[in-house]
Amino acid sequence: MTESLKKKTASSLIWNALDKAGFQLVALIVGIITARLLSPRDFGLIGALVVFTLLSNILVESGFTSALIRRKKNTDAEYTAILYFNVLLSGVIYLLLFISAPKIADFFKMPELCSLARFLFLSIIINSLGIVQNIVLTKELAFRLTSMANITSAIVSGIITIILVLKGFEYWALAWQLLLQSAVRVIFLWVFSSWKFSPKANFKVLKEVFSFSVFLLITSLITTLVKNIYNILIGRFFPIQQLGYYFQANKFQQIPSNVISMTMTGVAYPVFSKLNGEPDRQVLYLRKIMRITSFLIFPVMIGLLSLTNELVTIVLTDKWLPAVPYFRLLVIAAIVYPFHMLNLNFIIVKGYSKMSFWLEMVKNGLILISLFFCVKSIELMMIGFSVANILSYGCDMVIVQKNSSYRIIDQLKDILPYGLISAGMFLVVKFIGLISIGLYTTTTLQIIGAIAFYFITIKLLGSQVLKDGIAIIKEKSKL
Repeated sequence: MTESLKKKTASSLIWNALDKAGFQLVALIVGIITARLLSPRDFGLIGALVVFTLLSNILVESGFTSALIRRKKNTDAEYTAILYFNVLLSGVIYLLLFISAPKIADFFKMPELCSLARFLFLSIIINSLGIVQNIVLTKELAFRLTSMANITSAIVSGIITIILVLKGFEYWALAWQLLLQSAVRVIFLWVFSSWKFSPKANFKVLKEVFSFSVFLLITSLITTLVKNIYNILIGRFFPIQQLGYYFQANKFQQIPSNVISMTMTGVAYPVFSKLNGEPDRQVLYLRKIMRITSFLIFPVMIGLLSLTNELVTIVLTDKWLPAVPYFRLLVIAAIVYPFHMLNLNFIIVKGYSKMSFWLEMVKNGLILISLFFCVKSIELMMIGFSVANILSYGCDMVIVQKNSSYRIIDQLKDILPYGLISAGMFLVVKFIGLISIGLYTTTTLQIIGAIAFYFITIKLLGSQVLKDGIAIIKEKSKL
């Protein structure tokens, strides 16, 4: 890797990490405050509609982001054509959802969902206005601006949401949060980005990129539907409070997993693209990213697993303890997810979009099969989901091995050491927990002990990842 690309990658990695960590930190703080003030039912109402918003946003984006980032050169006229297409499609989708809102409310047997859906789905049109800006900035590795846009939108929407909650808006405050978050981000990108649409539009690009993006689009749609089918099933067949518990458990376990996954894949994809003609260097880069991901994801998720009860009681209050079993069962899937996404991005950037499609179909098929046996219990659904994710990751490793020099055994060697050390950390936490000196004091000692054990062990074993991380920070401070 050239020196300039190394520096740009280091800078991008840091800004991307700040983006995801900063955004999720704000989301966590707002989420904690709103969880303490609102009821599980309020979150259940929002959870019932999330799947429709996610699917619509994917349809509007149409898989063009990955296709255009991978493309060597895009013109302003082509970007303008994509913008027109996104906005027009978002308007059509919103109109269909607006008409369907009463049916959605009837399906979940919650009349209040009709007006809530029509309001919340406006975010689909708003999000369509920022897709091209995001493509341009990602292709240029300009994560500083997207980081500022995301964090600013999270802060502004979060403050207004808390004010609305205190004024008694209940679940409407959560809907406003999602809408304002989208609006502030899009406005920020248009004000501060250097790209502006062209008077002319080259619509030929739609046909050109669609052949590549169609598999990504179908994959994303099916994956998102399957991943969020739990919201639909729980909302339809269980009390709405149970959906609220699941929705919160899923949201909080996703925060650390998504921060790590999105940070790594957000930087890895464009760098993989730049190294597309150098397969050996691509694999070396993938291995380094895998080790860094493992270094982060295992201690964070296993640490949360060891302290779930204590943290929920302290942070969210006892009313959210029914969400603890769901959170614990979802942790396994959360650990595997970043590795799955890195493998998938590696396969996509090498031009095997059809293969990535089938990998996702295998994963989705495994999840649906598990649902067939587990639909009678929410806990069984979560177990099936985690098992399906583990089996799917095994398939990923097989395909990566067949299409590169990255063997399965090498991938396991890259990630498992950090899992074993984190397992030792888990035992340390539980041992300290035997000391009964008050909830807050014991929990504090457990956190300190976990961090000390992990980093001392890593240091004694001479982890290269820790050295690389320190080197990147030192190098960045000199730039």
